[in-house]
Amino acid sequence: MAVLRRRIAGLEAVMLRAQARFAGLRPTPPGERNPAGPGFAAEEIAAGLALSPAAAAAGLELAVTVVDRLPATLAALETGDIDLRRVRAAAESTAALTPEQAGAVERKVLARGGRASPSLFRQALRRTVLAVDPDGARRRHAHARKDRQVWIRPAEDGMAELGALLSAVDAQAVYQRLDALARQATDSPDETRSMDARRADALVDLLLGRDRGAEVSVEVGVLVSAATLAGVSDVPGELAGYGAIPAATARELAAEATWRRILTDPAAGNRPVEVSRRFPAPRLARLLRTRERSCRFPGCRKPAQFCDLDHIHPHAVGGPTSEDNLLALCRRHHRAKHDGGWTVHRTDGDTAIWTSPTGRTYPSIPEPWDEPIRPEVGEQPGAGEEEGLRHAPRRTAATVSAPGSDLCAGGWSRVGSHEPTTDETGRSGPSDLGPPPF
Repeated sequence: MAVLRRRIAGLEAVMLRAQARFAGLRPTPPGERNPAGPGFAAEEIAAGLALSPAAAAAGLELAVTVVDRLPATLAALETGDIDLRRVRAAAESTAALTPEQAGAVERKVLARGGRASPSLFRQALRRTVLAVDPDGARRRHAHARKDRQVWIRPAEDGMAELGALLSAVDAQAVYQRLDALARQATDSPDETRSMDARRADALVDLLLGRDRGAEVSVEVGVLVSAATLAGVSDVPGELAGYGAIPAATARELAAEATWRRILTDPAAGNRPVEVSRRFPAPRLARLLRTRERSCRFPGCRKPAQFCDLDHIHPHAVGGPTSEDNLLALCRRHHRAKHDGGWTVHRTDGDTAIWTSPTGRTYPSIPEPWDEPIRPEVGEQPGAGEEEGLRHAPRRTAATVSAPGSDLCAGGWSRVGSHEPTTDETGRSGPSDLGPPPF
């Protein structure tokens, strides 16, 4: 299947080159600046390939864009390192950039290879675009906020879809509250609703003013470098469950935060190791979820706050409950490790190597979200501390130290400061996939 996929990708590259060449042979209509727009070339392709004019124009525009602006991306498609879906993501993500900026983005993202899932690949593109063009990112975000909206669409069988376009920060806060309310439901035999259904019911109850019982407080995690927080760098921050956010947005979230230490520097000999207990204490669980950010199975984006913290070497045979021996795994991939024939081991650093039941290996490498595109002249490292912020009415914050870093990690909330998805042992909350495999 992998060989076939590479061959298909190579043929897609040939098609893009052919379309771009065809567009160059046809005159651009008067007043039309885009040769891939609704002109002669697109109409001919539509007729020849039995496509709608709109689909033909979109494909032609992609071809011209990639050939003219993203040569490294096209080369990666030709060799089968990425597929057409990732090519589209690269073209869309860099559309507002200059050719030089677009080139910097594609080189940076492709340097890490195309093994990331399409969603993680797009997330890496978003993060790199923010780093390459922070000023433009601020302007685009301000413009995009004007388009926030709510809509409703009819669905089948007496149902309807209700959606909203919000800022990423607001959307994450809303979802976290719905999720926290949904997880309040007891695990009684009478509870037959899925978690999705519980969240939907919580939304209806909140908007219609129905009593939801006890109030909940939620947390939205934010990662930001100390240099960005101080305003001397525009390296993007990261919103848990979403991805990169503009540096200016991260600074806004931190503007009213205060600070408190919750974890200490491993280099100082105070690394949290809890060999005797099975589940990590909240202190260690917070560090792990901050570090992991999402499920560590290759390609999975389940936020770490909804994941189990699983022992790489089983606790039952002496595996320690320690930072180096725990991975964040969503319930499905936790079960795949225990019951599905998958194995995993950690190499030096944060890389986890997964081995499938057929013996193939796949690396899981966390995206270096804090890595600048190019170092600023004269810029010096930070104080070497990883700190956490909690932007919330309680004015609470968290500090996480790590050697050689200057990263800030923590959470923001309009409702309060609480982690509703884990109990004091660090286990994840209710899941549609059943109990953990232990």
